[in-house]
Formats: sequence, structure tokens, C-alpha cells
Amino acid sequence: MNIWMNEIWIRLDILLLFNFLTGAAAYLIWRLTVRLWKGRCSVRYLHRGLQGVMLCFCVPAAYTLAYLHFRDLDGSWNGNFMNGTGFLMKAAFGTAAVWLLGVLVSAVRCGRELYRERPVKGVVVLEDQREVRVLRQLGKTMGIRRRIPVCRGERLTPAIGGFFRTRLYLGTESMEEEELRMIFRHELYHYRHGDIWMRRLLLLLRIFCWFCPWFTCGKISEEYRRLSEDYVDEEVCREEDMNQYIRTLLKTALQGAEKMHLTQATAAENRCDVLRRIENMKSLHNKKNMTRTMAAVWTIACLLMGSTTVYAAGAGVIEGYEALYQATVVEVEEQAIEDQYIEYREEPDDSWVAEEGEVMDNGRSSTVPFEWTVGANASKRTPSFEMPSGGYITVSVSVEPTDLKVNVGIVEPDGGRRYITGSDTIHYKFSLDQSGNYMVFVENPNSAKVSVAGYYKK
Repeated sequence: MNIWMNEIWIRLDILLLFNFLTGAAAYLIWRLTVRLWKGRCSVRYLHRGLQGVMLCFCVPAAYTLAYLHFRDLDGSWNGNFMNGTGFLMKAAFGTAAVWLLGVLVSAVRCGRELYRERPVKGVVVLEDQREVRVLRQLGKTMGIRRRIPVCRGERLTPAIGGFFRTRLYLGTESMEEEELRMIFRHELYHYRHGDIWMRRLLLLLRIFCWFCPWFTCGKISEEYRRLSEDYVDEEVCREEDMNQYIRTLLKTALQGAEKMHLTQATAAENRCDVLRRIENMKSLHNKKNMTRTMAAVWTIACLLMGSTTVYAAGAGVIEGYEALYQATVVEVEEQAIEDQYIEYREEPDDSWVAEEGEVMDNGRSSTVPFEWTVGANASKRTPSFEMPSGGYITVSVSVEPTDLKVNVGIVEPDGGRRYITGSDTIHYKFSLDQSGNYMVFVENPNSAKVSVAGYYKK
């Protein structure tokens, strides 16, 4: 596995960790908001807040902050962040593999659920019936230009949903025009609030965040469903007769059919839920709404708390990674001391030529990774760097094919070369007896090219 692939696994793991910490911090702040303001503000603010929480699990906010604050002007990370040791590379690959396996299993489970809960056969798409005309007229008054198909089925309840195509579903029961208008207004408000898209996002988060119990146990999904219904009820009650709307809800609840699938927004819930919603609607006139000023102040406070938490989490992850990096590098070095190599020394030779290879030097890190392809009977070297007398240069290289031997060494300030010969994995510490500019080189004496990947530590 080359350095480029290892770096991808490390970045993926860090990105997942940052996004989880960001989402978790946002969710805890949202829970605090619910405890402080529930019953004293419009459900709209709580509903929008929970939508923001779900986006925090998707948007790499912490990773971006870390990128902006902990990187140098040239785009390289400070310290050893994102650099890998053998242990870290294996751990990153193993973690990413477990996550991808979990994603696959979770996707299969959700796919099965969607298949079982797909619309039943016999669903009829209405063309120019009364229901279609009522929906189109109401859509115009609500500023919704999209024409949403209306479908009827025997085992359906009023709902708007569909994972790939948005449709409005109705049962086969006859309804008065006023009842249709209230049901359609309810469903169209779900559409305007973005509930269908957020339910799709919840399904994807359930797949990709399978390790998060808030998604796997359905806690966030249930909270969002209740808030979306309460929010829509508030909107409908402002424009329709509340008592008539309540009677329509009770009627659809008594008709009693199961919800179609996870991405559905529906007016017909179980009876207990409907009773809870009715109580909330009756208490609307007693609710003291949060003013826009209060909402703005609280939003700013939440953003400050969230950004501070995200920054602290990012800094903590980077510091922890640095500590783990140093610990694993020391471990590798201690294990490699037991390996014995014969060190060769050659006098300065003006005829020796080596192509300069690319390295990933961030300037501040003591560890500089590289990955080269060295041609037959050719050499590659690093750019020169200054080292003091009495120091050390540790070089670690993996060679492919593993059975081919190469020379790995340093070029001293006077042009002399010191090197060792090895194959597969090479690790060696060169002691320095003079101050000046040094270079690390890899020489391939074979008739076939080799690939080398590793690092040198100043």
C-alpha cells in the first residue's frame, strides 16, 4: 500500500471523526435549546435547528476550521498531522475498512426496508379529477409551481413522499373539498419546509453514520418527525379553522393505515400522536412566541458555542494525533535498532549523479515522507537540508519488488556518501559528524525499476 493510498485512509478517518464531533456538539446544543425554549417559542425555530444539526453531520466544518487554522501558508499541516507511521497507516486502513463494511450492511438493511414499505400495487395516478384540480389551485396560492402527481390506493393514507419521485398519496375514501384542501395544505407545507429532502438525508445519515446510536436507534428521526408535524400544524392553524382541521386529523387517524416508508411525510399518525398534536394546537394561543431579536441572539450564542466546541475538538484531535504519531515512531525506531546493517562509506565523486525526487516537506515537521519510482541503475535524492554535527538522520524505506536490493543513504556536506544495502523494509539511523547540508538518496543497482516509499527524520 503506497503513501498516497494511506493518506486517503487517514484523511477519511479524520474527516469522519471531525464530522461526528461537530454533529454531536450541534445536537447537544440543540437539546439544550429544546429544554430552555420549548413551549415558549414557535416550533419553527426548533425545527430549523434540527435541520441544521443534520447538516452538521454532513458538512466538514471542523475539518475546514482545522485546515484554515492549523496549516501553513504553503498548504502543509503544522507538525506531523496527516503524516503516517506503520502503525497509524494500518490502523487507518482497518478503521476505514470497518466503516465501509458497516455502510454496506446498513445500506442493504435500509434497502430491504424501502422495498418492503414501497407503495402497494394498484396505485392509480389521477389525471384530471377533482383532487388534482384542488391540489393545483392550492399550490398556486402557496407559491408552489411544481406539479406533484396525486395517487390513490386502497391501503394508503394522506401523505406526501417518495424517495426518487415526490408524489401525494390518498386513500380510496371519499372526502369533501374542504377536507381535501386541509390535507393538501398540510402536505404542501411539508414540501415547502423541505421535510421530504430532510427525511431522505436522515436515511443516508442512517447508512453512513451507522456507528452513531442517535441514527441507528431512530431517536433523531423520531424527533424530527414530531417537530415537522407540529410545525405544519402551526402553519395550517393560522390559515384554516382549527376545529375543522382537528376533525380532519381524527378522521384520517381513524381510517388507520401504516406509513408507507421512511421518506414519507404524512398527516395520519397513530392515535396517541394525533392526540398529542391536538393538545399542542389547542395551546397555541397561550404560547409566547420568541421575538426575532431573541431568536437572533440565541442563534449567535449557539454559533459561538458550536464554533468554540468544534475548534476545541479539532485542536484536541490534532494534538492527540501528534502524540500518537510520536509514540508509534519511537516504537518503530526501537524495534528497528535490533536490525543490523553494514554501513558503507564512499569518498566524494563528481561523476555520481542523482535525480532530485519530490518530497512532502511542510517545513516544520521533522519527518519528511517521499514516494519515488527509481529506474534501473539510477538514483534519486531529496533536496538538501541543514543538519548540525552530532545529530541523526533516520531513514525508513519500503521497497517493491521486495526481493530487490537497493542502497539507501545520505550525501554529506563534502559530497561523500554513506549508505546501507537492504531489501523489503529498510530502517536505519545515520549519525552525523559534521555540520552542513545533507541529502537522502536511494540508489537502484538492479536492471529493473523499483518503487520506494518511506520517510526521513531530521
